[in-house]
Amino acid sequence: MKMHLCKKCKAVVEGGGTPDGKGCPAGGMHDYTYIAETGPKYHLCSKCRILVKTFAKPADFGCPEGAYHEWTFLGEAGPNAWACKRCGARVETAAAPERANCPSGGIHDWKKA
Repeated sequence: MKMHLCKKCKAVVEGGGTPDGKGCPAGGMHDYTYIAETGPKYHLCSKCRILVKTFAKPADFGCPEGAYHEWTFLGEAGPNAWACKRCGARVETAAAPERANCPSGGIHDWKKA
């Protein structure tokens, strides 16, 4: 499945094609950008705080917080639930998630959820 991100309202939409642009909560039409194919790897942008599960690193362009995303690979999907006490990100990974590049500054403070 393809994953698209609205650069205006930060909505992430999965589907077979380009999503309908109507009804953006930020006003007017959505401004969607294709970012990746849905998969088992968690990536988090430290600028816009978008968390996605993809097969490979998502596209860098189209960050709502300025030109390019700053993606960090957090880990492979798995059975262990984690939450960062600093930024609130929640993931389910096979091992402890990567600590670097917390959007709240510094490193993530992961705790089992």
